[in-house]
Amino acid sequence: MSYEIRSILYASDLTPRSPAVFRHAVGLAMKFNAKLHAVTVTLPSSSLPYEEFLSEEKMDEIKLAGHKKAEALLRHRIDVFAEANPELDVKSVLASVRALEGDPSRRILDVAKHVLADVIVMGSRGHSTIGELLLGSVAHKVTMKADIPVMLVPIDR
Repeated sequence: MSYEIRSILYASDLTPRSPAVFRHAVGLAMKFNAKLHAVTVTLPSSSLPYEEFLSEEKMDEIKLAGHKKAEALLRHRIDVFAEANPELDVKSVLASVRALEGDPSRRILDVAKHVLADVIVMGSRGHSTIGELLLGSVAHKVTMKADIPVMLVPIDR
């Protein structure tokens, strides 16, 4: 039996350390000749503090603008990474880039299933046990609920 990785999901929180995580995702995709899917997830618009004072139309407009901005930022960062690292053939492995809204861990797992990912690559800040209990951790939730391997790249240490 051979071991194959055909599809990889890279989940980004758009922090300044995200390129270090992306490097691992690209390297893995190149090593296995796999397709790489990039996603970032923003919190639901219902978390906006002034939602009750805005019309539904205005809320939809704000939501769409935020969604477009998050996706554009992810695409821009990938382009900057590709230019700075010409030895990594990012364009040949990158299959999709998307920004979604919702519960980050749930949406990451949904996209992983949708793209038939064999592995998820994401960063982890390594909160303490108490920190994870109080704050939660997207990486921890994804790792505990995923039915595929999750590669956690340490960041912000």
